[in-house]
Amino acid sequence: MPHREKRMTNSKELRAESNPTHPPLSKGRSKEGSKSNEFYVICVFLFVLCSLFIASDVDAKMKGRCKDCHSMHADTPYPVLTKGGCVGCHGQFPDGTQNIITIGKTRIPQVLHHMQNGDLAGGNFYYVADGYNPDYSKGHNVLGISQPESIPTMTSPPGFIGNVVIPGGTGPVDWPEQQQLTCSGTWGCHGDRTIEDPYKSLYNAHHANNLVIDGSTVGRSYRFLYGIKGKEHQDWEYQATIDNHNGYKGDITHSTMDTISYLCGECHARFHPHPNLGGAGGARFGLWVGHPADISFSSVHGGFAGSEYQEYAIYSLESPVAYSNPTGGERVVDVDSIVMCLSCHRPHATLYRDSLRWDYSQISTDDITRTGCLICHTRKGGH
Repeated sequence: MPHREKRMTNSKELRAESNPTHPPLSKGRSKEGSKSNEFYVICVFLFVLCSLFIASDVDAKMKGRCKDCHSMHADTPYPVLTKGGCVGCHGQFPDGTQNIITIGKTRIPQVLHHMQNGDLAGGNFYYVADGYNPDYSKGHNVLGISQPESIPTMTSPPGFIGNVVIPGGTGPVDWPEQQQLTCSGTWGCHGDRTIEDPYKSLYNAHHANNLVIDGSTVGRSYRFLYGIKGKEHQDWEYQATIDNHNGYKGDITHSTMDTISYLCGECHARFHPHPNLGGAGGARFGLWVGHPADISFSSVHGGFAGSEYQEYAIYSLESPVAYSNPTGGERVVDVDSIVMCLSCHRPHATLYRDSLRWDYSQISTDDITRTGCLICHTRKGGH
């Protein structure tokens, strides 16, 4: 019996040591245990805090059901197990019924659609797409969407320069006669253009952490345009407002390669004054036979004050401008605002010729509403 009592006592002692709520067995251990508990609480707090930040990073990645984009047994094999390649997710042909920015539970911008609820910031390949009623003069003729545009005298993009400097390397030496524009890769706009394969050039971009758009990787570049910076509107400018829109990056020093206009210049080099793209002489701005890009209002005609541009004071979604450090919330247009390629064009296609934002043939100085060109050139209209 005494032996049994001793065993019970030992059991209590063991429970006391293993139970953190049980009083400590000695005063010496009390202080030590108290410090240990405080340290434990601090560690737990820091762990939870870090988890919240990590969760935010995860939220920045593409979310949704895998089957919305991929198929293990597709009827027609497409790279990376995608359902129809780029167009399979980002576009729809006449029988499509998807929402303009979603497929299933996955948010995907639709850049080829026939819906009536508006086009996204890049425009709509609908206007040049085979299967609808295409007019190839209204946008880029991308492989898988349109047939190549037939212009016998043109075998490369207007203003093309071989071996042009691009983020990560150089562009192609020349443009092969039968080479059609692609969505991404060497012959496209998105992804790493030093990699020819369109899918490999976008490797891991859709699932990358893109909370910070610093151009360091494809996934962390503006709209997967490698090396380009900017502020992305969360709905690709669907229902954008003048204080909530895409933030376009510009650079009036022409010393960086991270602006949206430089991206255009990677194929249309001679329209941009950056030294890599032919310089101001190549762009021919001195003779005013080419419209300037990456030029602030203060850089032309002796300055902004008193100029024909001065009355363009509130940001316009019809004719947006760029900024040195865009936030996507700019409302004010001023001396430091920057004219860019996308001030006049949309990169995919539009209802109007040459992928313009408006019908250039209808712009008139008699227009008192100042649309199109007259948004910037305010004093030339309404007379």
